Amino acid sequence: MEDKILDRETTAEHNPANEQITNIKSKRKYDIIVFGASGFTGQFVVMEMGRFSQLYNLTWAIAGRNADKLQNILDKLYNTIDGYEDKKIDIINADVQDIKTVMRMAQSTSVVINCTGPYYIYGEVVVKSCVLTSTHYVDVTGESLFMEKMAYMYNSQAEKNNSIIVSALGMESVPADLGVEFLYKNFSGELETVDMYMKLYSSSYILTNSAFIHDGTWISAILHLATKKQRIYYRNLLDELMGITRVKPNVSKILHRQQISMQGDTKEWCLAFPEPDQAVVARSIHHAKTIEKLPYNFTVRNYMVFGSLISAIIGLFIFLLLSIMASFEPIRILLVRFPKLFSFGVATKTGPNEKILDNSRMSLTLIGYGKTPDKPPTAILNEIKPNDNASTRKIIIKVKAKNPGYGFTSKSVILGAITIIKDQINIPKGGVLTPAAAFRNTQFVSRLMDHDAAVFEIESDLVTYRQHSKFI
Repeated sequence: MEDKILDRETTAEHNPANEQITNIKSKRKYDIIVFGASGFTGQFVVMEMGRFSQLYNLTWAIAGRNADKLQNILDKLYNTIDGYEDKKIDIINADVQDIKTVMRMAQSTSVVINCTGPYYIYGEVVVKSCVLTSTHYVDVTGESLFMEKMAYMYNSQAEKNNSIIVSALGMESVPADLGVEFLYKNFSGELETVDMYMKLYSSSYILTNSAFIHDGTWISAILHLATKKQRIYYRNLLDELMGITRVKPNVSKILHRQQISMQGDTKEWCLAFPEPDQAVVARSIHHAKTIEKLPYNFTVRNYMVFGSLISAIIGLFIFLLLSIMASFEPIRILLVRFPKLFSFGVATKTGPNEKILDNSRMSLTLIGYGKTPDKPPTAILNEIKPNDNASTRKIIIKVKAKNPGYGFTSKSVILGAITIIKDQINIPKGGVLTPAAAFRNTQFVSRLMDHDAAVFEIESDLVTYRQHSKFI
């Protein structure tokens, strides 16, 4: 497996069967197929799919290459969730090494939920199969290279075939992308900048020898670090093709302290963390401005919250060290082959246990700055001179989720697929889209909150009149 991961991509061009299967736009047999259902993330998606399919009256199936593993997943579902006494969820054979099987799978469903990673290696075959068969596609990747390569290569054809392709429907990058949308809709005035602060933490202290991430996540991270040149190459191609403008880094805030809550005066150390959330949001803003003709004239930057200065420096050191190590092939092979050893137990093949998952939390703070037309109260107005600057507004939005890596992610990607089915009239007819570009005019965020996947809330809204301020 390591050789495949390190030496080549499994793309449509590497398969002998590149012929297009005839498009069939009539009613498909299934509403949703979960592909890669026996993988670590796929198992969580299947369990949630079992519940959501009953709530939304959906027909669905699972797919992959190992029928025995897939059956084991279904047996667990049957024993866990009521309503599956007939045990009739279908298993479909599909293997990314054989594009014909993937295309036949895609042709039988309205939406494919792809859980087969790393996506840079295994994802393109699935995307291409969906585009060619006018099938919709969602996944949970956070791999910038894969997302931007797919946008560059398949957006035009996806638009023509009315195929909706949406990546990053997990912890990366739904909270950020839809959080910016939520902030924009609640900002009264002219929004100029948004700073995002991602904080991952545990709700309580747990003494355990469990891993914190699955080794698939570790491999994706190593690949991300090892493919910087390819990422820049496809990003430049995409930006040139679509006219996307990327925000330049704020050098003064690469490492800085920030108060991320109005509930206290504590400032925490933060590091610039542009991938993948900032890159995804940049595409969403561009889509809003150019396709939907919305006045999105603001910039967005993303940061990771570490808390203490020592933690931030250690985090920066580890990032730089792994970046250097991943650039050398012999070391990269070792990093992939022995994730538990080189991650010091953080990543393993078994992944995190139930206690770790249940206690994991995510809090994304979005701070928006801009101008507002709000007029000050009369008492303050009398003190303001005619040539004083316009009033300014600062709004703080919180997006919170439990078990963000797998619980939130599983619900989010399924609700994304459901939103495509239920709200299609409010979604672009086709294209390779970001979460916000696809769902800004739908009930997606409402569904996330209704199903206890996430909380989107306004923490504070502060208007400043020169030297005076007022909470709204």
